[in-house]
Amino acid sequence: MYLNNATRVLTAALRVLRSFAEGISEYWKSWPKKRQKNALVVVLTVFMFCLGLKLGSDLFYAHYWERATVSSLSNSPYVDYWEWETTSRFSDAHQGGSGGDDLCDSFPSYLLSRVQVVLKIGSTEPPSRVDTHLATVTRCITNLIVFSDRESEIKGHHVYDILATLPESFWTNSPDFQAYSAIQRGDSNTAGSSQGWTLDKYKFLPMVERAYEMNPTAQWFVFIESDTYFVWDNLFRLLDQFDPSHPLYFGSPAPGKDHSFFAYGGAGFVLSTAAVQRLVARKAESDGVYGEPPLSQRYKDLINVDCCGDSILGWALHQSGVDLSGLWPMFNPHPVHGVPFNERHWCQPVISMHKLSLEDMTELARWENQRGRKLPLLYADLFEFTKMGTLDYKTDWDNGDWGGWQEPPQSPAHRSVEACATACHEHPQCFSYTYVHSGHCVFVPSMRLGAQKPATEDTSLSAGWDLEKIKQFRDSHKCQRPQWVKPSTGRIF
Repeated sequence: MYLNNATRVLTAALRVLRSFAEGISEYWKSWPKKRQKNALVVVLTVFMFCLGLKLGSDLFYAHYWERATVSSLSNSPYVDYWEWETTSRFSDAHQGGSGGDDLCDSFPSYLLSRVQVVLKIGSTEPPSRVDTHLATVTRCITNLIVFSDRESEIKGHHVYDILATLPESFWTNSPDFQAYSAIQRGDSNTAGSSQGWTLDKYKFLPMVERAYEMNPTAQWFVFIESDTYFVWDNLFRLLDQFDPSHPLYFGSPAPGKDHSFFAYGGAGFVLSTAAVQRLVARKAESDGVYGEPPLSQRYKDLINVDCCGDSILGWALHQSGVDLSGLWPMFNPHPVHGVPFNERHWCQPVISMHKLSLEDMTELARWENQRGRKLPLLYADLFEFTKMGTLDYKTDWDNGDWGGWQEPPQSPAHRSVEACATACHEHPQCFSYTYVHSGHCVFVPSMRLGAQKPATEDTSLSAGWDLEKIKQFRDSHKCQRPQWVKPSTGRIF
């Protein structure tokens, strides 16, 4: 009974649908050919527009959504990087390098109309470090702003005392004021390097505020220190992929206050103009008078108790609704001799490094300029600069001071430097080693250059590299495309 009724309903519905279709067909045939053609164009245009909206939204959200959201939209495994096709802004990008000694011959100076670079230094720093930086990393930055704790002139650059922007009341009952006063008198020796470093934390908030006041039309603000190395070509390629009207904060993530993250200052960090505007915005009353103090005064209590200015800045940005987009290892706290070359430091572009020696800073800038910029500089390329694939052993050297481990005390690896080398070769995860001649063997699970370590009265160190394993790694890790890492605070230094 129920089946017969259902059949009757379905039959009736089909008759109505057929009648409706025949009516539409007759109406369509009654139209002139030209009108039919125009109608088809409209339908096709609407279809393509809707398809474009769908694809565009997918691309946008894949770019800005969090990992969990993107993963839930697709059955494919999450990939922690983009394989962008980027273009160099340097004029010699498709040549073999500038070939000349001048680092600035091919530098895209026109980009500095929208990228403001800020160098933060201190009066107690060795002058040679600042001079080397100005001769290499920031040599081509024609709009460079230099902030310090004392007004001066260095190599044609005016140096602004950023601490002078703080009100006198800011220093009330502060022991750091004595160091600042000594620096103002030109007595940097009395202040000392440790007290000079203490003053550093006071610079971060006012330097961001002042940089924006000095160049409010900039789209990006790049903050670096005198021992920070920047690969400008890779930075410009990165910034080309993002919209500065979004509040963006790039750098190497470090844990901050109340589960937030901040960008480690030594590796440099980048703020979009939208991020800076959110940070420095001040509420105004109806009569136009500001209803709250400037940025530094708002965070005076935190500055007094926190050790570090990069942490304070990160918290202020967090409270302004701007959270860090962590881009480690592209922004890297390691110096070039400390990079632990491995899968996480291989096909990723290099944007910054920290605590380079003056020699490395000079040689790397020259090598980068001669290398050419047809492709982004990857860690695999930086490995070639270290010449590590040709080294097997160095005396008075330490490559195990970061990331290494010791085998149990009874291990034969501790008997001699030769035993240490043999044990490293036999261990599948050991790529290099350091032997402490007092009887300790340190295995290193990465290809790390390390640095000179002069012998003392108590002991000496020697380091070695397993060339066979290094060759196998290089042969099996050919970079097909650069891996531009996606923002993450789970991937951390």
